[in-house]
Amino acid sequence: MERDKRKDFSDSSFKTLSFDFSTIKALLATTNRYRTLFENAGDAILVLDFKGRILDANRIACERLGYSRKELLNLNWSDIEVREQNESAKDRLEELHQEGHLIFETAHKCRDGKVVPIEMSSCIAEYDREQTVLIIARDISERKEAEKEKGLLQAQLKQAQKMEAIGTLAGGIAHDFNNILTPISGYTELALRKIPEESKARTNLEQVLTAVQRAKGLVQQILTFSRQEGQQKCSLEIKSIIKEALKLLRASLPATIEIRSYINAEGSVIANPTQIHQVMLNLCTNAHHAMRENGGTLEIRLDDIDLTPQEAKHVPDLKSGPYVCLTTSDTGHGMTKDMLDRIFDPYFTTKPEGEGTGMGLSVVHGIVKSHGGDIIVESEPGKGSIFKVFFPRNQEIDPKKEEPKRSVPLPRGSESILIVDDEKTVTDVMEQMLVDLGYHVKSHNNSLEALEFFSLSPFSFDLVISDMTMPKMTGAKLISEIHRVRPDIPVIMATGNRKEINPEQAEAFGIRFFLLKPPSIEDLALAVRDVLDKHKTPGS
Repeated sequence: MERDKRKDFSDSSFKTLSFDFSTIKALLATTNRYRTLFENAGDAILVLDFKGRILDANRIACERLGYSRKELLNLNWSDIEVREQNESAKDRLEELHQEGHLIFETAHKCRDGKVVPIEMSSCIAEYDREQTVLIIARDISERKEAEKEKGLLQAQLKQAQKMEAIGTLAGGIAHDFNNILTPISGYTELALRKIPEESKARTNLEQVLTAVQRAKGLVQQILTFSRQEGQQKCSLEIKSIIKEALKLLRASLPATIEIRSYINAEGSVIANPTQIHQVMLNLCTNAHHAMRENGGTLEIRLDDIDLTPQEAKHVPDLKSGPYVCLTTSDTGHGMTKDMLDRIFDPYFTTKPEGEGTGMGLSVVHGIVKSHGGDIIVESEPGKGSIFKVFFPRNQEIDPKKEEPKRSVPLPRGSESILIVDDEKTVTDVMEQMLVDLGYHVKSHNNSLEALEFFSLSPFSFDLVISDMTMPKMTGAKLISEIHRVRPDIPVIMATGNRKEINPEQAEAFGIRFFLLKPPSIEDLALAVRDVLDKHKTPGS
């Protein structure tokens, strides 16, 4: 009986032990699977207690943060998380208790000081029979870089769209403005041809023509800004451009900003006048922004300087030699070193959102570099800023300055010319100018009516002068239709913007010459005679 009891006990004990071994094996297998998954996960995994102490960390967490596992377990969460100022661990923990699971973006500070942006998923989990916080942290550096690049591309696209809109607007302004300038210029020249040299009225009218030339230059500046015109360079004295820009600045800047100018340079440079004007205005606009709250003093200097080898060391991209130096200084809020390091970067701006594109100084930098010059900046917070722009001084004598322009008789003719322009004032003045030169002229202000009139008697005319931009039928289309009627008729296209039609299109349409509005009587006379004479020459 006893024996049977022992046997039964033994069997019972065996069964119990067998069950315990199975449980242990299952636990060990589960633990091993957990540890394998934990250690080989692609993201960093950390376990924290509710005081922020790190209880466990996987291999990826140690590698990314730059600590050994032993070192990491001696740290607190606050040692590695870079938290925004308005965030607190207590608020985050309370939110986790309420929600049970949180996903948000933060950043980790590595051992070497590098800050890595992460997306963090956290939940409450049991660890060693205690409630803990389980964190899975994913490195999102590549995503952030992609988002940054996308944002930059979107900003560039927005700027390109803005420039395209400005270009369209500028083209319309140039067309209308040139149509206004054409009769002013034309009638003034016609009047001058009838007034004696010694007359006071002649001097006054010559001033009108000077103003027209400045206005014509302004139109070209608008077209250049909208990237519709090329950037041609010539020998010029910068001082005249700076003085013109100063007149504009004095009229546009508030009275709280005092402008002081010291224009001493006499040297010339090889430059594009519109771009020099743009450099000046951009620098002064930047200075105005720095002083707009409290006012201040804007000082502008222009000097001829000769950089010695020792001085050139402070301007790394320049060699010693003669330069014209434009200096603008302000008494504004100044800039930090970090701002100075980025000041010429495209789209970098210190202005509030919506007030600046971040392109002004980068454009200045590009223009200066394209002219073989350089720009240096000195600034400290609260002490204003100084910009020094160096342009290589032109050492060659400009032959155009040595020989005054001689007055020569204008070429005349007796051929018949058809003028087409939608502005009556333009056709009226051009008709008078050509009649004054001996030509027979008919004019029309409607392109459809002009085509019908020409079709009735196509061999009555020796030349057609047409505007480019007209309602109902453009100049290019009109010329195409005219050539259907009479293919050999020579054509001059009058336009305020050469880029309205490319050379290939001009040749296809049979355009022989482009006449830039507003044309002087000399421009018109030379163009008409040149086209008519070439048309008469066999094989031309």
